Amino acid sequence: MNLKSTLAALVILPLTLTACAKKDEAPKTETAASAAADQQTTVEQQKAIDALDKPVLDEKNTDVPAEVANASADEATASAEEAASTATAH
Repeated sequence: MNLKSTLAALVILPLTLTACAKKDEAPKTETAASAAADQQTTVEQQKAIDALDKPVLDEKNTDVPAEVANASADEATASAEEAASTATAH
């Protein structure tokens, strides 16, 4: 009986201490990060961001034809579905 009581105390004690522990001040750090994100970017910074956002296209990549790669998403999906259906039909 004494062993069961000790075991129960060892299981419950860490849970109790964790539940009653002082909470971290996480909301303060989140507001500081969001305040930094709210600052206005300069024209030079925006140009640098835009330059980084553009992907470098590989000229040797011939997996996707240019007309499919440059089409809008809906048209490209329809073309891929048509190609897949004709490929499986043959």
